[in-house]
Amino acid sequence: MTPAEELERLLSGGLRPGEPQLDELAAPVPGRAGATLARVREVLEPVVRHSSGEWPALSEWPAELPEWFLQQCVDDELLRDCVVDRWSLRGWLYWLHPDRRKWRWAGAGAGADELRIQLQVLERPYLRGALEWLLKVATA
Repeated sequence: MTPAEELERLLSGGLRPGEPQLDELAAPVPGRAGATLARVREVLEPVVRHSSGEWPALSEWPAELPEWFLQQCVDDELLRDCVVDRWSLRGWLYWLHPDRRKWRWAGAGAGADELRIQLQVLERPYLRGALEWLLKVATA
């Protein structure tokens, strides 16, 4: 899947049945599925857009990402151990860099109380903790 195809799927929510190696991530979001999906798309859109070409420097990302998301990120200097309930922007972007992100957005659906995101898996095992944390903070 090219970055352009992924961006189109992210923004349109176009589900394509029968895609190989699709995984689904479901998140309970009582009464907020549509709003949560909009916030997730708002954050991932610049990430996917920059997946081809040059990846921006860390200092450039605050201009690309919404303020509500940046407020959820913790300062790297405040991290003291490996168990964190908040990600730093540097750490979150590290795992979303195109060389390390082993999944692509394949589609999403928002019900009344649940958000379902379909991921095309490029390589197993794959890590999706950065996406799961985005879902958590987008619901807040």
